Amino acid sequence: MNNSYTHQFKYFFWFVVVCAFLTLFWGLGSLQLMSLNEGRRALVVKEMFQTKDWLLPRLNGELYLTKPPLFYWFSMSISEVFGTLNEWTLRLPSAIAAAAVLGIVYRFTRQRYGVVASVCAMALLVANLGFAMLARRAEIEMLLTLLCFGSLISAILYMEQQHKRIWLYLSYSLLGLAVLTKGPVAMLFVTLPLLILSVWTRDEALKRFMQDWKAWVLFFLVALSWYAIVTLKLGPDIWSQIVKRDMVEKMQGDNNVKPLLSYLGWIVVDFLFLVGLFLVKPDKSFKGIQKQRNLLILAAATIVPILVFSLFSNKHAKYLLPVYPVIAILLGIHLSRLYEAASLSMKKLMNALVILMPATIAIFYVAFEAHVFNYRISAFPEFQQWSQKVSADRLYAYKSIDSRLIFYSNKPVVLLDKQEWNAFRQKQQNFMLLAEDIDVADNFSAACRLEEFEPYLKRKKKLVVLGFGSMCHTGAN
Repeated sequence: MNNSYTHQFKYFFWFVVVCAFLTLFWGLGSLQLMSLNEGRRALVVKEMFQTKDWLLPRLNGELYLTKPPLFYWFSMSISEVFGTLNEWTLRLPSAIAAAAVLGIVYRFTRQRYGVVASVCAMALLVANLGFAMLARRAEIEMLLTLLCFGSLISAILYMEQQHKRIWLYLSYSLLGLAVLTKGPVAMLFVTLPLLILSVWTRDEALKRFMQDWKAWVLFFLVALSWYAIVTLKLGPDIWSQIVKRDMVEKMQGDNNVKPLLSYLGWIVVDFLFLVGLFLVKPDKSFKGIQKQRNLLILAAATIVPILVFSLFSNKHAKYLLPVYPVIAILLGIHLSRLYEAASLSMKKLMNALVILMPATIAIFYVAFEAHVFNYRISAFPEFQQWSQKVSADRLYAYKSIDSRLIFYSNKPVVLLDKQEWNAFRQKQQNFMLLAEDIDVADNFSAACRLEEFEPYLKRKKKLVVLGFGSMCHTGAN
């Protein structure tokens, strides 16, 4: 590679770093919780923060063991350090994890494939729509991505430097922490690709990595620690329902199964269609992958999870976030090879892309995010202020309610099932009911409507507070 281009990309590196900082951290806590899942994670952390019970996560007072607690512990630790819990402390773990992923991508790629490949990989990841969004959300996927990706890279480093067993133990430890973040599904991003590859290639280094019993003992000690303590405290039956709901049902079909190739479509969009560049001179890329163990591992760590997750009925784009750094590295390497053989005008175009892509994402989050999504969250501050003023000691909802309302409410929110609802009506109880849809509100024949918040989540949607009994006279006081 021409030295002038290498020198030029060193300047591009610092530009991408600035864009990454703005994308990940600028105004991180300035917006209310943006999604139902973010509200769910935030509510668990809030209850953990209030009760100081670090062992058993709870969601609106009920045990919530569907996901292990590592993300909650990370958020709790930050909140304890700053003495408060808010959107900033809740989202900071994801932003920190994303920054660490970018650092690993750059360092790993720079040392093996050069500055152009490393800067391209970083720029692609910063400009990735899914990566940038989840780096700014209080959700578990970015922490999972850091741990799975870190485990995979540590495995590669061990195979490169087999006299340094620290990489072996680090890989298995990080994988154990990944299991403590989202459960055994984390192994689909590291263990399964490496296992398939070791059988297929019969690579001795891969076999040694997979067969080291001390490393496996370390993995199980880390991964099963919380599960073992909870089992001793609550008994083994506590896990049967969780396994059925969170694992089996996601693999089985239902009436809303997304197309088999959904993940490929989401990946193409999130990478701004640039993965199509793999089709430009693909022979060089595929030959290079076949000849180099590192690239073969990265390819397997991309293809295997995509194939496996595509078989699940429950598909969401964020589920495959852990493969995004791997795709960014492979695409960065491919782009560097194209860059080396490109004409001067094509090089200028590629330089412009390296600058414009991350800059565009950074500008959006600095200047436009709050305006674009204001309609989705504008009701929450108003609802929070209102709930603080009302005379009722608790609020009610029928069957379900958005977890963000519970998070922002200054009163406990009790969910009523059909039987409880009928009992309340027969006894003519005095209470306030939260209704998230105007059509639902019309079906409850309430004595009055105490308050309406609009827009709520959607531009033409309302949150209605219904009053029953004497609440129509005292609820707003």
